[in-house]
Amino acid sequence: MESLKYLSISDVPSLTALPAEIFHIILSHLDTARSVSHLALTCKGLYRLIRDCGWRIFVTSRFNTLSLPEISSQDEWAERARALTSQSRDWDRRAFTIDVLKPPMKHNARNYNRFSPQQSIASNILVDAHHQRTGNDAQDLIFWGAGEDIFGLVRHTRGSKAKAPLDEWLVCKGSSTGYRSGRDDVTCVSILKDKKYTFGEGDDPQVLVGRANGGVDVISMATKDFGKELFRFRGMKTVSNTPNDNTVPPTQIQSFDVNYERGLLATATKQSVLFYHLASAEQNDSRVASKNETDAVKAHSDSVNEAWADEVIPLKEESRGNQSFEFIRSIKFVNESTLAVGLNKCGDPLQYLKRTETGFEKFTTAKTNGGEYAADDYTYRTVRAILPVNTSSVASGGGNSVLSSWDDGTVRLQDLRTPLRVDKIFQDNFDLTTPINSLLTRGLERFVAGSAYSPVLKVFDYRWPKGYYHTESLPCGTDHPYPSPRPPTMVFEPSFPDSRSRCDYMAGRPCRWHALSRHDFYRPNMTLWLPAPSERDSSPVYSLASPADDSPSLFAGLAGGLAEMTAKSGSHWLANPSDGTQDKDKDNAPYRRTRARLAFIETGSGFPVDDFAQAQRVPPMHHQVLDGGRGGRNKTRGRGGRGGRSDKTVMKSHTNTNAPWQARSRFDEWIPGGAYVRD
Repeated sequence: MESLKYLSISDVPSLTALPAEIFHIILSHLDTARSVSHLALTCKGLYRLIRDCGWRIFVTSRFNTLSLPEISSQDEWAERARALTSQSRDWDRRAFTIDVLKPPMKHNARNYNRFSPQQSIASNILVDAHHQRTGNDAQDLIFWGAGEDIFGLVRHTRGSKAKAPLDEWLVCKGSSTGYRSGRDDVTCVSILKDKKYTFGEGDDPQVLVGRANGGVDVISMATKDFGKELFRFRGMKTVSNTPNDNTVPPTQIQSFDVNYERGLLATATKQSVLFYHLASAEQNDSRVASKNETDAVKAHSDSVNEAWADEVIPLKEESRGNQSFEFIRSIKFVNESTLAVGLNKCGDPLQYLKRTETGFEKFTTAKTNGGEYAADDYTYRTVRAILPVNTSSVASGGGNSVLSSWDDGTVRLQDLRTPLRVDKIFQDNFDLTTPINSLLTRGLERFVAGSAYSPVLKVFDYRWPKGYYHTESLPCGTDHPYPSPRPPTMVFEPSFPDSRSRCDYMAGRPCRWHALSRHDFYRPNMTLWLPAPSERDSSPVYSLASPADDSPSLFAGLAGGLAEMTAKSGSHWLANPSDGTQDKDKDNAPYRRTRARLAFIETGSGFPVDDFAQAQRVPPMHHQVLDGGRGGRNKTRGRGGRGGRSDKTVMKSHTNTNAPWQARSRFDEWIPGGAYVRD
């Protein structure tokens, strides 16, 4: 100690003298953006370090399960940190805006029978979304099919066009290209996500469209020629002595998926799976189909290149006994060599096709054979939706996982590497048995499921440790999170005997409020109701899509309308499409946008319920309080951009937002949550 008296100031260890690698480790352990920002204010050296790499380290360590689009500058990393932390808070606090896009009344119905004009039914909306970037310009592409018609929306999120007041609306009526209602309806859509596989000139976005007539077409999503057919995939060529009969008869396309690593397209009819090798852009000229077609087909496709299937697997012909099924519902590639197949009314409704040196081989996993959640020879189940999940960011995760929805109301996560029958099961603890029609995941934080019976979205937490909790940036306390949930099952609130008023970071001991804020009981799942596009009819959720994991918006395809749910921090009032460049006449606008009020209930932990009698309580319904009562329009100045905040929001709050405890509520200020009571 005496020797320290003789040390000069220059000899005292300095924080700024530490190697940059040490700061990288420190930054990876900071759990809030506020901590990173405060560290940047300490000195110029740390400010430059955090500007150059600090926000990137924070985003990649706190949100490591999200698949993020390309980021090319330090400023974008700071913007991404702000957007992701805001969106995480919005999801936890149920802070959303709900918009419904639906056609005007005179276009809201379709006549299927020309001899009976009164017979009509709303179109089922099949939607897909993708975020793409070219240089400094970035766009969110939203594409959907409604009956025989197709629609597109281009939302500019970065670049010169992002400052424009309007989004680009694209419309192509099926009748203008020779398609008819019913017979040529769109059954599945997918925006091509890799520009390596393009059909046509330029880098304009392109879309795969499957139809009820058995066709799979590649069409352009460019503004100048939206809906133009660029390429066509046909059925399997057969050996026949009749020149005019050389292809497998077309049947309705049920589902398709693209394996971008292998350049492989898989399409499913009701009975078979067909495989096509996608050609790269420079190879397309050699993929022109021969012209041994019937006169009718030739007249329709003289200028469009075509390709026949390389391989067809007739699953219906091979099914026997427990393997028999009614029809194929969905297909998805799990990895480079394995295709998951969901079947309707089958003993083993989730099957797999694995590519080998000799072709594709069919197999089922041990997870679906026997046991409480599996089928036997006398019980036939249905898998409605399949979603591959990349679990490589989770400890011991390998990436070969599948999320599937079953007709008993459960959603099951299966890892193909493990011998376990079922790795994890999720279930709505209130509505136990309603099947799920569609699935969408947001990294490994949560997934959204669309009901098969009504316009309802169910939000499930994966219940894995999260990298970011917005509550960590809030002050310590001895109280508990409020309002207290009322789960549908009889579950007691967790206790925390240590009533520390402040966190002890050195000892790793949180205060009572921060400890309980991470508990599953205070982070329940939720079920929210989307407004039905038609006052006469309800609608299942046919499809779900989001441009990217960090996008503030997700889209739900309903019957006759498209719903958009947007995180509050990223919401902005989009212009009515009738004001766009496609159509100046409001009466002929393809879709109108109206804002609706959010209504939801909280549905517990999401773990399976052993006894139906456990789910007897009815959770309270929560509603947003909107201003004015005329559609609840959320007026903003400017455009929030990709996850940006709007400058001004005119909505009526139920509480005094200046109260210091308001930010500690589990609910957003737009949602009445009951009186605040301190312990």
